[in-house]
Amino acid sequence: MLNIRLENGLRIVGEQMPHVRSVSVGLWVGVGSRAETASKNGISHFMEHMLFKGTVKRSAGQIACDMDAIGGNLNAFTTREFTCFYAKSVDSDVETVFDILADMYTGALLAEEETELERGVILEEISMYEDSPEDVAQEMLAGLVWGGDPLGYGIAGTRETVQSISGSDLRRFMEKYYTARNTVLAVAGSFEEEKIIALAERYFGDVPSGAAYTDYGTVPFCPGRRKKEKDIEQTHLAVAYPGLAQNAPERFDMAVFCGAFGGGMSSRLFQKIREEKGLAYSIYASPESFKNAGILNIYAGVSPENADLVSSLIREEIEDILQNGLSEAEIARSVSQLRASYIMGLESVSGRMQSVGRNMLLFDTVQTPKEILRGFEAVNRESVEALARRILREDWAEVRVCPLKR
Repeated sequence: MLNIRLENGLRIVGEQMPHVRSVSVGLWVGVGSRAETASKNGISHFMEHMLFKGTVKRSAGQIACDMDAIGGNLNAFTTREFTCFYAKSVDSDVETVFDILADMYTGALLAEEETELERGVILEEISMYEDSPEDVAQEMLAGLVWGGDPLGYGIAGTRETVQSISGSDLRRFMEKYYTARNTVLAVAGSFEEEKIIALAERYFGDVPSGAAYTDYGTVPFCPGRRKKEKDIEQTHLAVAYPGLAQNAPERFDMAVFCGAFGGGMSSRLFQKIREEKGLAYSIYASPESFKNAGILNIYAGVSPENADLVSSLIREEIEDILQNGLSEAEIARSVSQLRASYIMGLESVSGRMQSVGRNMLLFDTVQTPKEILRGFEAVNRESVEALARRILREDWAEVRVCPLKR
C-alpha cells in the first residue's frame, strides 16, 4: 500500500492490483455541501462543474479531447462531505491523466462567461432532480433529520442560491478549499510507486498547503413528519432512524442488520411487502453514514391508498425484530452477501481507488481488505440485535411525497 505525504501536506495513497492493465486516479477534496453556508448552498457542486470548463492550458473541449485521445474516462461527483475528480486509463497513459487532473485542479479559469453558461446547466440539473420524486423524498428527509444543520442541505443547492453564486465567490472558495492539506491523491490498479510519487511531486508539489476542513461535530437526530404533493402517481415514503457514524465500531453490525432487514431479495421488507403483499416494486433499507453522524434509511414507493398500510407493516417488522430478534440464518445470509459484494468490488480499480481515497481523506487511514473481511466475520446475532434495540426504540422521521389531491 502506497501511503506518503508530500512536503506541502498532500496525502498520496495507492493500492496496486496485479493482473490489470488499467489505473484509476482520483483527487479527493475535503469540501462538500456540509461545509457550506445557507446563502451559498451548492457552491461545492458548482465548483465541481467549473473545473471542466477551461484552464490556462486547455479549453473545455480540449480537456475532453485530450482524455478521449488516450481512450480514458474523466468524471467527478460532489457529496455532502467531499468532492472527487477522477480518471481511468491504461497504465501507460498515467502521466497524461496526471497532467489533465492537475491542470483542472490548479489552472481552472473560472471565467465569468463560462460561469453563467454553467449556471444554466446546474439549474437544469436541479429540475431533473425535482422530477425524481424519490430524490425529492430523500432530500426532504435529510433536511428533516438534521434539523437545519448543513448536513441536511441539498448538494446541488437551490435555484435561489445557485443564482446568487458569482465568479468571485468561486475564486474565494477555490483558494480556501482546493489546497494540499485538504486534498488526497488516490491511485489504484497497475502502477509503479516511484513513478506515482514523482508525478505527484511534479504536478502537485507546488500546491499551497492551506488547511484541512474535514473535521465535523456531532449532529443530533431530529424525528418528525413532512409531506409534499407533486404531480406524480405513487407515494414515495422515506423513513429514518438514528444511525452510526462512518467509523463507528458497530458499523459492520449496522451493515449486516440493514442487509437482513431490507438489503436484498431475501430481506424482511422485500419478502413481506413486495413478495407476500405485492404492495411495492422498490423497497429497501440502507445505512447512510457521515463523520460523527448517520441514519438508517428506509424507502418504499407505493400506491397512495397503500401508504399507511406499508408504513404500518414496516413498523410491524421493526416491532417483531425488537421482540423476537433476527434468526441465525438471516444474519448468515446478510454476512455472506456483504462479503461477496465486497470481494467482487475488489476487482474494480475505480472501486478500490474510491475506497482508499475516501477513507484517507476523512479518517487519515485505510483499512486493508483483510481487516474489512474480519470485521464482517466478527458480526454475530447478539451484536446485531443489541444495535437494533438501541436504534429502533427511537422515534422515526418520516417524509411522504404524494400525488396531488384532485
